[in-house]
Amino acid sequence: MALKKTYCVNHSDRPAVGVCVITRQPVCEECTTRYEGVNYSRAGLAILKARRASETGTRFWPDRVWFIVLGVLSPAFLFFLYFALVTLARWLMRMEAA
Repeated sequence: MALKKTYCVNHSDRPAVGVCVITRQPVCEECTTRYEGVNYSRAGLAILKARRASETGTRFWPDRVWFIVLGVLSPAFLFFLYFALVTLARWLMRMEAA
């Protein structure tokens, strides 16, 4: 069985050297851009850029909320740990004295 030769979606006279991972369209050497080891077409790069731009706005709070929570709760945790150790030390001193 012979393989079918595919041509670029933008240039019908040029053979395709890759397939865009987003649009799944065959692209020639001039139309392809390799980014992070994979092929992208112009339309695929535009879609990727739009996705990354929309992700940066939504990821701001979920990534930083843990730092905020830990920054608020750490002093409270340390205070209660100190209070528990002091109480334990006082109880042990009473046990020795009795």
